[in-house]
Amino acid sequence: MDIVSGQRIGLVQKGELVFVESFDAWYSREHDRMIATLVLSTGDIELAVEGVDEACSRALERWKRISAMESPTGWVYRVAINHARRVARRKNMEQRVFRKQAPMPDLPSPAGELWELVASLSERQRQVVMLRHVAEMKENEIGTVLGISRGTVSSTLHDAHQRLGRLLSDDKEL
Repeated sequence: MDIVSGQRIGLVQKGELVFVESFDAWYSREHDRMIATLVLSTGDIELAVEGVDEACSRALERWKRISAMESPTGWVYRVAINHARRVARRKNMEQRVFRKQAPMPDLPSPAGELWELVASLSERQRQVVMLRHVAEMKENEIGTVLGISRGTVSSTLHDAHQRLGRLLSDDKEL
């Protein structure tokens, strides 16, 4: 039995009534931020929208289970990034098979020249930076999303910050 009360849903889990956030409330709060995070991680807005929408549809189907997780947004981001990777791999394979070179889309800079510096980071560093500073996830959540330890997240974030600091200081000297 589900009890709906505004932004919360009451679910009976293991014989207890537990109130969790409704999917609609969660979706309204997180959808745009997840797309922005995935765009900055992948560099492809269409891929980001497709990935987040696919992940959200899967979350809606399983919301009773997903909403009880420590980080529903982390689960959805993980599904979205996995979907984006699959689509990107498939697209890359098609390009190799057909010997086509698809040009990188000219994306608007969300943070001016800073995006160029962030784009120069490794994929993992870029993902960790975006999840931490755009999606506002904690290190343990990022580790869960990316399938790495919290220590690896911390180290990767530290290395990314150091590299960005060096790149920023190099730009100022020019």
